[in-house]
Formats: sequence, structure tokens, C-alpha cells
Amino acid sequence: MAGPKLRPLSEAERAELEAWLAQHGESLPEPVRAALAQHHALCEGLSGSRHKLAQVLFELRRALGIIAGSERRQSRDPLGPVSNGDRARPTSERARLELDAERCQTLAAWHKGLAKRHGRKVKAVRRKLMKMPVDPEPEEYEQSEEEKARIAAEVREEMARMRLGGGAQPAFESSKEAFMTGAQVATSEETVSLPAPVDEQRDGKVLDTMVEERERFDFSFEVKRLVVQVEKKVVQGKDGERHVVSASTAALGPPGYAVTWGFLAHMVVLVVQYAMPMNRLAQLLSTDAKRFTAGALARMLRYVARRFAPIYLELFDSLADSDILSGDDTSCRVTEVSRFLAAQPEAVATPPPWHGYRNPEVAQAQLGAGDKSLAALLGAELGFEFERRTGDGTKTALHTTTISGRSDGDDPRSLVVLYRSHLGGFGNLLETLLRQRSPQRKALTIQSDLATVNLVADEELRRRFDIRYVGCAAHARRPFALYENEAPEYCAAMLHMFKGLFIHEHSLNVFGRNEQNVRAVREVDSRAQWQEIKELAEDMSRFWSRETKLGEGARYITRNFEKLTAYLDDPRLDLTNNFSERMLRLEKLIEASSLFRTSLEGRFALDIMRSVLQTAVAARAPLQEYLLSVLRTPPAIVAAAPGLLTPRVWAAAHPQPSPAD
Repeated sequence: MAGPKLRPLSEAERAELEAWLAQHGESLPEPVRAALAQHHALCEGLSGSRHKLAQVLFELRRALGIIAGSERRQSRDPLGPVSNGDRARPTSERARLELDAERCQTLAAWHKGLAKRHGRKVKAVRRKLMKMPVDPEPEEYEQSEEEKARIAAEVREEMARMRLGGGAQPAFESSKEAFMTGAQVATSEETVSLPAPVDEQRDGKVLDTMVEERERFDFSFEVKRLVVQVEKKVVQGKDGERHVVSASTAALGPPGYAVTWGFLAHMVVLVVQYAMPMNRLAQLLSTDAKRFTAGALARMLRYVARRFAPIYLELFDSLADSDILSGDDTSCRVTEVSRFLAAQPEAVATPPPWHGYRNPEVAQAQLGAGDKSLAALLGAELGFEFERRTGDGTKTALHTTTISGRSDGDDPRSLVVLYRSHLGGFGNLLETLLRQRSPQRKALTIQSDLATVNLVADEELRRRFDIRYVGCAAHARRPFALYENEAPEYCAAMLHMFKGLFIHEHSLNVFGRNEQNVRAVREVDSRAQWQEIKELAEDMSRFWSRETKLGEGARYITRNFEKLTAYLDDPRLDLTNNFSERMLRLEKLIEASSLFRTSLEGRFALDIMRSVLQTAVAARAPLQEYLLSVLRTPPAIVAAAPGLLTPRVWAAAHPQPSPAD
């Protein structure tokens, strides 16, 4: 039976309750006091300003585990038609492109219309902060017919700029490769005939026969045991000496390993590209006839990495002369490093495990002494331990850095993505790379998050090259998304303006990027949007201290405005550095799977193979075929001419049939 309906407390009753609690609250049990305090905060939020309500909702989301990183941002209006509604799905590429263009137009109109509403809200908040009278206005602002007509005209002009240039040009294509791409497994096709079961005596006479083709996809994980019968012959030479001649197994697999080249290629893709834990893979592969261990698989992976090491260093050299370089870094953990740092006080002078390859000079001496490790091989070219820029010793934080760029600026398939784990950061690897750059290629553009440690500090390199730094709009946008609850109106307006920039870049991708339409859209539409962002950032700087996250974020925009907008004048550049950040997301999968966390040698094997694989993805080289081709090539040939076996060169020499063929 339902109880009596309770009415909410009035303002006077709430005030009376607060007064009683202030006088007698200490006599109440602790849980009761906590519940009443939470109830009071909720009432304050519901009946107070929007800022107070936002604070209550923020605490509620935090209690529920819904934080800024996991909560999806919802818009009041959908970003254009995300589906076809009642229309049929596009049946051709042309129909799909027409639908995408229609979505871009709808999206642009939605953004321009909502921008006006955000502007009015910010204006009202500014008046409140300045303690000026606020003009009364309706809760929901309705556009006039004149404003709707103006927005429609602006959208038509913007779409006309998008259509300039006559289609896409590869030189201006954005980097959009994902590390985990599909269709990287070996595929085959088989035709199965299924005759119709007709009995003419029972079912009647067959008048005609037709064949209808249907598709079915099958997948299987097969472990095949090969019994290799190696023929041996005892041969007596002319000198009377006897010796044994046997058939070589080099075409099947590596010497000393009971696996095939195909086994190694599949293992590399599963472990390196898809972050499959080795102990799990070992259990999956083990049978009654053969048991695999994680240690055995790790040794095989290091063997493969040693074979590809010359190609990795060749990719590093080709990256040095790129016109545009972008990159980022993230922290990583290796037990060998963290265990030493935790066990060794600063006063103890015990050499670290990486002492023998801490810099190129020492690593080169190790190679001369016969060291065959990956650590010494890579350390001789790239270094490992770098000095702090403050001058107080060497760095102790282990980072994985990625640097990417095109060896041929006009060919997106020439993209090289290189990974390096070291006691340093993006700036250190960048300086190492620039020391190999040709002095004739003076102009260089670097895109990163503009942190001081990511800039070139070497005075000699700064004199040798004309370096232009380009910022990342996603990095500038981030504080307003993370701390939106602290200033909902201002942050919503700022995020909406950044959304406009991303809409421009998305629409250019849909219509096809070329020099003419990229320059036109960025010079008119994006530049105007950036000017509004700058004005709002300057406004926020007057009301938020530089000690606050929002104040710091606003000043980041005004302080680096020239670098953040540098991409507007160069159609080859991207709005953000998100590609580099995407390339580092696999690091979190590796960390969660406890992969490559034991030794630095294993970590270097990972760097080599994921650099090769990601560069092969960009070159559109089929991974299985490419890996098998290099593994079957004698190591001496790979070491002598690694430039002939880089993914791009290999893909050009082994063209793949087009879908039409």
C-alpha cells in the first residue's frame, strides 16, 4: 500500500531546518548528519544558479564513475543526419558521397545557428561577472527569418569553397591510418557448388537450371605439424674424404627454430599489431605434439626484430629529410628499469643495465667488441639516455616516442611512423634525427603539443635549420572539455567554436582535399572561427586566474595563437596532432596485457616491429606477404641493402591487384 504523498519543503521550512541543524546538529548520529548535508547541497544546486547545479552534477558523475574521459558529450541537436531516415542505404559510391555532402551542409547550418545562442549566453554571463544589469531574454533563443536566410547564404558560400579544385590530391591527404586495420590476415577464396536435390520421377521434369551466388565467410585458427623428411647423402670426394650433404630447410623456416616463416609472420601480427599476450598465445598454439611457452615466443620475436633492424634504421634515416615532422611521447614501464631505479639510492654508483649502450659512442664500442644485442645496435644510432635540459643529471623516466613524416611529400604512402623507447622524450629523439638531416633541407615544420621539452634546444641545429613550430588544436581544446563544470556557458561556447574547426576539416575530407579548396576554406571560414576563439580566450583571461585550469587554458591559446593557426597557411598541415596520439594508444593495451614489460631488449624488439608494421600499413603493403618476403631474404642481403626492402619500396615492386581486377 502506497504511503502518503510528501510535499517538498518551502523556503521558510528549509531555513528553519538549517537553523535547527546549526544548533543541534552535533547531537545527531554521523550518518544522519552526512545525509542531511548531502540533501542540503542537492537542494542548493537545484534551486540555485546553473553553476551550483553543475557542481552537484559533477560530484554525482564522479560518484557514479562517469568522468570526462568516459562520458560521451551529447549535443542538443544531432550533428546532421547520422542515418538516411526512411531512405534506402546508398547502393553506389556516388550516392554515398552525395549523402556525405548533404550531411556536411546540414552540419554547417546547425553549427552556425547554435553559435549565435552560445554567444548570447556568454554575453549574459559576462554582464553578471562585471556586475552589470542583464537584459531579459527568453530561455530559448529563436532565430529570425533574416538570420536564417543569412545562415543559409553563408552555408552555400562555404559549400562552394569546399567544391573548389576539382577533387582530391594525394599530396594534401590527411594522415588517418589506424594501427589495427582490417583485412591483414591471409585470405583465400573457394567456390562450393550445391546442386538442387531434384528427383524427376517424384518432383517432376527440370525445365531450367540457374545458379545463384551467395557469400559465406569462414575463419579458422589452424596449427599445422609439418614432418620434414630431410634427405642426407654420404658423398666421397675425389680426395677420398667422405662428407654428408643434406637438403636445406631455409625455405621453410629459420635455422634452430621448429617453426616456419609463416608461423613467425602470424605471431608478429597477433602480438605486435593486436597486443595479444604471449602466454595466452602460447596456450592457444600448444598441442599434444608441441608445447610453446611465452619465453620461446619472445625469443622468436627478438629473432624477427633482429632481421628487420636494418630496415628500421633505414626508415629512421629516410625520416630525417621530411619536410614536416610530427610526434608525441608517453610514459612506459619496463621491469628492468624500474627495479634498478627503485633499488639503487643516488649515492650508490652501481652501473645501470643500460650502461653499455647509454650513448652512441659507448654503444659503438660495444658493437666493436662483438655485442649482437638490439640494444647496442639501436643505441649506436639513436642513443638511449639523455641529459636533463636543466643540467642536473640524466633523465630517469622511460618514455615511448613516436615521430612520423613523409619521405616524399606528394605521396601519402611514403609515410614513415617510427617508435623508440628511451630515457628521453620527443625533443631528444627529434634532435638525434635532425643531426642526420641534409643541411640543404633548411626549411622544417614540426607539429607537437608545444611543450618546452618537445622543442629543439640544440643551438647548432637551430642555426642550421629554419624551424617552424605548429600547435595542436586538440591540445588547446582539452582544458575546456575537462573542466567544463567550472564555467558551463563559457566552456560550451569555446567547445562549440572548436567543433566548427573540426567540421571544416571533416567536410574537406568528404569533398576531397586539394590545395585550392583547403586554402579557401581555411582562409575564410577557419580563420574567422579562430578569431572568435581568440576573443573568447582573451575574455576568459580577464576573469580566470592563470593559476586555474581554465585560466591556464585560455592563456595557452592567446600565447600560442600564431603557432595554433600556422596550419591555416599550409594546406599540407593538419588541424591537430591526433595522429601521433592515436599511434601511442596501443601503449595502453600493451600495459594492460603486461606485454614487453620485462626487459629493454624485448622493448626494443617491439619498437622495431611496430615501426615496420605501421609503416607497411601506410604503404598499403599486405602485412603477411611483406613479412614473409623479408624473412625469406638472406640476412646478409637485408643488411647490405635495407633500402630495397622498406615497405614502400617493396609495395611498389609487388603491386597488388585492384578490386576491379
